[in-house]
Amino acid sequence: MRAGSLSIEEAVLGYPLEDLARRSRIGGTGTRVPGAGHGSVQARSFRAFAGNAQRSPQSVVKRIRAGGCHSKEELTRQLNYITREDAAHATWTNFAGVDRDLRPNTLSRAVEDWSSSWRGAPRRGHTDHIILSFPKGTGIEAAEAVAREWGQAIFASGDYGDQWRYVAAVHRDPDHIHAHFVVDKVGCDWGNFLSISMKSELNYDVMRECHAELSRAHGIDMVASNRLSRGIIENPPRETDYRAAHDRTGRGDLVPPPPMSDAERAHRRAVVQDFARQYSSLGLLASLSGPGNAFMEKLSQTFFASAQTLEEGGRLMPEADTLMPPQTHAATQDQSFDPVAAMTRAREQLLAEARETWESIQAMEAGPERVRMEAEFSRTSTELLAATQADPFFKDHAVMAETREDIFAHLTPASLQHVRDALEADDPRVRQIDSTLDDLRDALADAFAQDADLMAQLGTTPEELAEYAAQGHHSLAQAAIWRGRAESLDEGVSARLAAVFEEGHRIIDGVTVPRDLVEQLALDQLLTVGKHHQLADVPAIESLVDRMAGTLSDEDLGRVLEGDSTPLQDEIRDPAVRAAVAAELKNEADLVVGQGDRERETVETYQAMARERQAELAAEHAAERGLDIEDGHEL
Repeated sequence: MRAGSLSIEEAVLGYPLEDLARRSRIGGTGTRVPGAGHGSVQARSFRAFAGNAQRSPQSVVKRIRAGGCHSKEELTRQLNYITREDAAHATWTNFAGVDRDLRPNTLSRAVEDWSSSWRGAPRRGHTDHIILSFPKGTGIEAAEAVAREWGQAIFASGDYGDQWRYVAAVHRDPDHIHAHFVVDKVGCDWGNFLSISMKSELNYDVMRECHAELSRAHGIDMVASNRLSRGIIENPPRETDYRAAHDRTGRGDLVPPPPMSDAERAHRRAVVQDFARQYSSLGLLASLSGPGNAFMEKLSQTFFASAQTLEEGGRLMPEADTLMPPQTHAATQDQSFDPVAAMTRAREQLLAEARETWESIQAMEAGPERVRMEAEFSRTSTELLAATQADPFFKDHAVMAETREDIFAHLTPASLQHVRDALEADDPRVRQIDSTLDDLRDALADAFAQDADLMAQLGTTPEELAEYAAQGHHSLAQAAIWRGRAESLDEGVSARLAAVFEEGHRIIDGVTVPRDLVEQLALDQLLTVGKHHQLADVPAIESLVDRMAGTLSDEDLGRVLEGDSTPLQDEIRDPAVRAAVAAELKNEADLVVGQGDRERETVETYQAMARERQAELAAEHAAERGLDIEDGHEL
């Protein structure tokens, strides 16, 4: 199949739905998409995760906690310190957006000018002292270029409420090249006081992202991401603890992190696991972005490896043996290939192809094949939802509509479809379900054919409508189409449609489900419905209630009504389904003997039992698999 756009003929034949993911893998070229620039939220997200996966160095922007000056004397000492000749490679001052080299009287004039506008006694002083750090091995000239552009962007651009003047210096420490910025907090244009916090327009995320973006532009590998996205749960040590340890031992990296509550730690671990899922989805997206491209293949592998590391409780920290090969970085730095642009393009191409496919399906002639292709499209959308980072288009096709929003919704056919999908192809129960569904389709089509004029007005056929009903549940997109059609009808036609649906539900209610499948359907329905769904409105539970009422002896039924469900064990193996059936038997008995209205019990209790049992079975299955692996290893 070709990698270009999709034709209606292809949609009719069903190829794109079966091969959507595979075709997307052969379509990406890595070409930059207009509008997918470095500054977009999507691009920043891709770039931060890609940097973490490649163990790129992190941007470090730090405000010295006690670095604010409260007097002219403190400011003089601080400016003299950062601009001293034995440490500084370059020094400059900025006023009104213009960099100027320092002259003999520059600092003294700055002290007088700045202090003349100071008012009051701010707790953290009239100035801020900020340090911009660079990875080991960064060239001093590149660091200076980044520092100058960063100062302009953050303090002199006017983009964050005002312009603030500053004195800056780049220090030439070979193991730790860094830049100092001493900033007057009083704005030059409007007098706005400089505020740097997570609640402010100018915050650490903004400063770090700007630092990382400018560094990459100058060939310095750097990324700005939060700690949890790297699997780091603990908070960094307090600066006072760090300094105290450094003064005692000469090292501050062994300081234990601040204490954290169990609840907060559990919450952060859950967030880290969510990040792991995002790395997996980006691994898939990277695999779609440029088949045959060694960089993207390697990046896809690192995304999946990062997901596994976080899932296992590890951290994504820079290590020499996990960094990408130098030539890979070079390919990114010389602008000949940009992985973020390739991933963005792959995502947009995937969306464009999917939209075209959906439109082609809707252009097909009415019939059951169109309905089946819509359902297949929904399943494909579920698979691709993560790769597109939950794009609304795929979400509408991947998420099932609520019963009240889906005019075709019915638990019995939906459960038959669910149970069938979970069985192996050669399981004899598959043929049982297929036969049941085929009989149901035939009965529905015969009933719907009684109003041929209505079918024509709706642009459908009896067979297509029967297929919708036989599916039992539908995506948000499918439900919206039919809800729109129904709402556009006049009162008379709407009443005829309601009558057709009523007859359809009557036929479905009367469907005969194979005896050995009813318990599976009951369990599926318990797990599928909302927790506030009435137990009496679960079809398979009611079917089991009717069967038990007819087959149990009076003595056994009496025991069940007294709270002993033992007589049901031979007939109903699942404990949650058994408990639900016992409860409904008692409810019906109470109604028969006139003990008041029937209790409208919900499924919540039995749903919780079913989910707990499912979790136990999954754990047992995992343990068995683990044992098999160990046995194999010993052999």
